Parts: sequence; structure tokens; C-alpha cells
Amino acid sequence: MDTSNPARTLHTRSQTEPEAALQADYPLRRRVAALLLAGTVLLPLCLLAGWGWLALRDAFADAERQCVLLARVVQEHASKVMESNRLADQRLRDLTAHWSNADIRHHELELHRRMARMGRDLPQAFALGIFGDDGTLLASSLLYPAPPLNIAGREDYRAIMVEHESSHLSAVLIGGVIPEPVFKASMPRMHGQRLAGIVSISLRPSYFADFYRQLLENTGGYRAALVRGDGAVLAAYPWPDPDAARFAGQVRHLSQSDGPERTGRADGHAWLLAVHPVGDGVASAMVSVPYRVVYRAWWRRMAPASLAAAIVSAVLSLSLWSALRRIRAEEAVRRRWREERARREQLEKRYRQSRKFEAMGQLIGSVAHDFRNVLAVISAYTDVLMLRTGGAGHRGGGDSVHRADRGDRADCVHRTDRAHRTALAGIRKSLASGALLADRLLGVVRRREHRREAIALAEELQQCDPLIRATLGPGIALRYAVSPDCLPVHADRCELGLALLNLAANARDAMPEGGLLEIGAANLGAACGGAATLPPELDARRGPEDSADGADRHRPVERTDEPAGDPAGNPADDPRTDTATPMRGVYVRIWVSDSGIGMPAHVADRALEPLFTTKPDGVGTGLGLSQVADFCREAGGAVTVRSAPGKGTTVTLFLPACQLPRRA
Repeated sequence: MDTSNPARTLHTRSQTEPEAALQADYPLRRRVAALLLAGTVLLPLCLLAGWGWLALRDAFADAERQCVLLARVVQEHASKVMESNRLADQRLRDLTAHWSNADIRHHELELHRRMARMGRDLPQAFALGIFGDDGTLLASSLLYPAPPLNIAGREDYRAIMVEHESSHLSAVLIGGVIPEPVFKASMPRMHGQRLAGIVSISLRPSYFADFYRQLLENTGGYRAALVRGDGAVLAAYPWPDPDAARFAGQVRHLSQSDGPERTGRADGHAWLLAVHPVGDGVASAMVSVPYRVVYRAWWRRMAPASLAAAIVSAVLSLSLWSALRRIRAEEAVRRRWREERARREQLEKRYRQSRKFEAMGQLIGSVAHDFRNVLAVISAYTDVLMLRTGGAGHRGGGDSVHRADRGDRADCVHRTDRAHRTALAGIRKSLASGALLADRLLGVVRRREHRREAIALAEELQQCDPLIRATLGPGIALRYAVSPDCLPVHADRCELGLALLNLAANARDAMPEGGLLEIGAANLGAACGGAATLPPELDARRGPEDSADGADRHRPVERTDEPAGDPAGNPADDPRTDTATPMRGVYVRIWVSDSGIGMPAHVADRALEPLFTTKPDGVGTGLGLSQVADFCREAGGAVTVRSAPGKGTTVTLFLPACQLPRRA
């Protein structure tokens, strides 16, 4: 019949279900918080990286457009300058077309004044000059009279007079009569159909550099240059610009392309370079920008967004990290709370068990005491009946007339007396069994005086061997495994024998189809001297490592009564040490191991409880193992039970060894 409380069951279930939900919720909350934490870091990084890549692509696109635009401006400016130079040269050619070199010298002053006026109208021109066919300076807009100067060795003279070019731009020249760097724009001067000399305009590179400076004032890092077709730098900003000289060799190739191209410097830095031809291709306008300038502009755009994203991501990450730590702290607190509740429930369970045992002990003691009183009364009346029955057979009387009748009556009384005596003897035997049971019950609930004596286990097992074999029966083999150096134990001899008989009886019940029982002993705790021998007919073997059932080689279910420890200590890896019972000092380990059916966990856990039995009603009392445990406790030792279904059972007794004399 189920007597459980439905309301309590419902309450327990209602408490267990939210707790299980919370336990299952913590890992989910941790994973969600961890994913959100990773998302607050990775998602902004991914978005920032994507936006940064797009921004970098836009920055390079802007730089390319800027390079192309600036190169076109530089090209347009240079084209207009070259056109004005061509017009000025053409005017000088037309002016001197009918003059010979002697005529030019004759009209030098007039030419000087007219050329000076023309020079003032050309801001890019430093001086205008007319040279004869031998390279001699005939007239100049800068000086009058013309200084003695001959350019027969210069490249512009060879290009016009020798190679017969229609126009020529010289490289930058320093020295001569002009105090600053200039480059010459020259054209041939004709006298009739004959090549009579050169008309030249000296152009200031600084004029171009000033224009480039104003053009690139707000661009930051861009560079512009005017480069001759063969790569000579005519003008550049900043001036002098070594990078322009490095890039000048690529002008021929890049001038064929409309868009900017990537090029490299000797130091490994990359540049964007745009080149556009000027006029008929005699020169090219070049604009370049290093990649680092583009990266710098890109970073200036990215820095505020990166800082804002980093601040927001840091705040969110700290919040989620705090939440994750709080979840872990809550989980740790709940785990400790569960452990504390489990300990409290265990203590309450032990307390209830102890109260139950205490009440049971009081009840058993009271019942056993009253039972003994009843048995005493029954025993007294049984003695009286036995006395009366014995006296009735000796009574005699009457005369000889009735002697025959008395003889027949005596025979009948004798037969009746014998039957009564047999019945009374059975009653006395039952009374003795009842008294023994009452003594056992009282022994469970109250302490008894145990005698302490030194017991040599080899001799004790030899004496108990017939009783143990008689208890086991013919179908069970008995084997002893006593260590030769096993020390004597300090305990009650009678209680030890009774404990061994109880264990043998339990082993017999566990092996209904026969098996093997092993009883062994070995020292535990310290390396001590001494010796113990068994008779030759007993199979003396060493320790539990040779046990047949292998109970110590698998992980068993165990019930332990712990002994009091002492400071000697014992290594945990000693094969003679029971790992479940940390013994200290000098003990003797006695094990009784069978190859029976074994016990499941819930049975082995309660095997040492008084009155607990798995046998049918009327077969067992449940006092055998509890008496063994009581004996070990009274002796200052402990007992353990190791068992597993199908693996047999091993009951181990730990008893204190007798003190040995100290070594010299």
C-alpha cells in the first residue's frame, strides 16, 4: 500500500522541475553570452573591415581621378606655355627672316629692345636670344651688347643645325651668362632658303614649379613635373625632385596610357603615376602620388569610425563579459548551494537513520528484555514440570493385592514420563535458542564487555577450520591465504570466531551451487617482523592479490566502517592496503572472499545495518554482519564490504595488531 503524501510529492516535483530547468538553462545562457560577446567583437571588426576595404578602394579611385585631373591641368598649362614660346620664336624668325648675321649685329640695339618687350609679355621666359649659324650669340633680350657666347657644343645647337629638328627643348642648363637654371626652347632661323641660325627662348623652371605649387597646395603629397621625351626633368614641384628623375624613364611607356598606373621606387614604395603628352610629344606632364599618402588619407577617414566602433564594441564587450562572469558566478553559487543542500539532506538522512536506529534499539532492547523475562518464567515452569515428572515415577504404596495393577500402572507412567521428558527437553532447547536470540538482540543495542587478547590467526584458523567447513558444507571449497609474517591481532577470541562463522554462513548462502571461499590475512600499515605458520594441509598463500574471485581487481560497491587513525601512515599504492579505508598504524587485514552471486549497490550499501536482510521471512535475522561490524568497532578496527553482481563478495576486517618489541 502506498502511504506517500501526494502533496509533498507534488511540492518536491515542483521544486525539482524549476531546478532542472535552471541547471539546463545555465549552459544555454553561457553559450548565448559567449556568442554575443564574440559577436560584439567580430561583427564590428567584419563591418569595419568591409567598410575599410570599400573606403580604401574609393580612396585609390579618388587618387587616380585626382592624378588624371592634375596631369591634364599640368598638360594644359605646359601646352599653352609651349604655344606662346612657339609664337614668340615665330615673331623673331619673321623679324629676322631677311637679315643676315651682319644685319642682325647692325640692328642689335633695336632687336634688344623689341626682344625685351616681348620677354616682358612672357612670364615664363627669362631671356630671348638669336644665334648665328656658327653658334655665336648675335642678340639678347637680357644684355646689350651681347656677350661673347658660343653654343656650338650644346645639344640644342646640334639638334637644330646638325640634325635639322623643327623645334627642340634642351635639358636644364646652369651657368653661362644666365645666373639661374633654365631650359631652352629653340627653333631654326631661316635666311631665305638657307639655315642661318637659331632663335631660342630661355624658360624658367621656377615658373613651372610655382604653378605646380599653387596647383598642389591642398592635395598633400602629390608631385608634378614637366619631363622631356627622353626622360630629362625640365621642371618639377617640389624642386629638385629626385623621384621625378626616377620616374622620367617610364614616361615613354606611360604616355601611351590614358589612366594612372602603379609603379615602384627603388626603395620598394609604390606610387600612382599619370602622364600626358604636351604638344607634339616633345614633353610630357607627369603627376604622381605615393601610396602612403593614399593610405594616410584613408586612415584619416577611417580613424573616427574605428574609434567610435572600438568604443561601442568595448562597452558592449565589457557588459557582456560582466554578464558572462555573473552567469558563471551564479552557476558556481547554485552549484555550491546544491552541494550544500545535498550535504544537508545527507546529514538529515543520517540523523533520521540514527534516530530510527535509536528508536529501534530502544524497542529491541525493551522487547528483548521482556522476551527474556517471559523465557525465564517458561524455563522455571519447565524445570518444575521436569522435577514433577521425575518424582512421579518413584512414588509407590498399597498392599500386595494391588501389586499387579501397580506394575501395569508403573509401566504406563514410565512411558508417559519419558514422553514428557522428551517434550520438555525440546522446550528447553527452544528456550535456549530464544535466549541466544535475545542476547544477540541486546548485543546490537547495548555495548558488551569484550575481552582483549593476542590471537595468532594461523592457530585460530586451524581451530576454527572444522566449524567453518561444517558451516560451508561439502559443495564449497575452502582456501586460506595467510601471509607468513602476519602479526597477532588484539581482539576477543570468541567474537572473532563468531564473526568468521557468520561470514562463512553468508558465503554459503551466496553460493547455492558451490564455489570457493578464501580466508586470508596480511599486515597493513607498517613493515613489521614476526611470523605465522599454518599446518601443511592448509594452502598458505600471500595476500589478496591471488584471490580467485578477483574482488580487488574491479571497482566494487562498498560499505565501510572507518577506524580511528594514527600517525604512522601507509602508502596508497601498497597492494595490501584497502583503498577505501585509509588505515594508519599497524593493523591486520583479514578478508573473507567468496565467488558467489554478489550484491547490487543498494543491497551492499545497507549490508551492515542491523536487522537488514534479503533472505525470506523466517530464514535470516539480519544480525550477522551487524555483529561483525560491532565486533570490529569494539576492537578498534573497521570492516568493509565489496561486492558486485556476478563478481562475488569480499568482506574485509581491519583489526589492530599486537605491539611488537622495538628493533635494536
